[in-house]
Amino acid sequence: MKKALLLLSLVIGLSVTCKAQSVAYYPFSSILSVSTNPDLRVWGDLRFQTNSFFSSLSTEIAPAININQNQKGRFYLGGGIRLNYLASFQDGDVFEGYFFNFGVRSAPFDKYPQVQIAFELSPYVASDFESGLLRTRLGVAYNFSRKNK
Repeated sequence: MKKALLLLSLVIGLSVTCKAQSVAYYPFSSILSVSTNPDLRVWGDLRFQTNSFFSSLSTEIAPAININQNQKGRFYLGGGIRLNYLASFQDGDVFEGYFFNFGVRSAPFDKYPQVQIAFELSPYVASDFESGLLRTRLGVAYNFSRKNK
């Protein structure tokens, strides 16, 4: 239980101090993402599962590194951990697994550079290394830090 409270405190503290610069929604996987500035070389991302609140509150902590500087499309690499805070109330393990991300955020609209299309490939493995899957995500992002030029 102490580990669960520590992790929850860490996630809440990070989300408050990072001051979101970007939000994204991946409708096919029901994921809401809140990020620091994804235009920076290194940025952070917190992702929340939105489709099953009472059975699972899966949260992903996902730092990323941009691997190019193109304003039309930024490719990035990252990885992180997946946590489920509700598992601690059912005597389960809060830590669910690991993942690796390879993605792109593209700004296809010249008039609205803040609007981005997000696509990501994300291999995931459970914490016991007994199962895994290759996840794909397609969504829409809005980057508050981008200025209309």
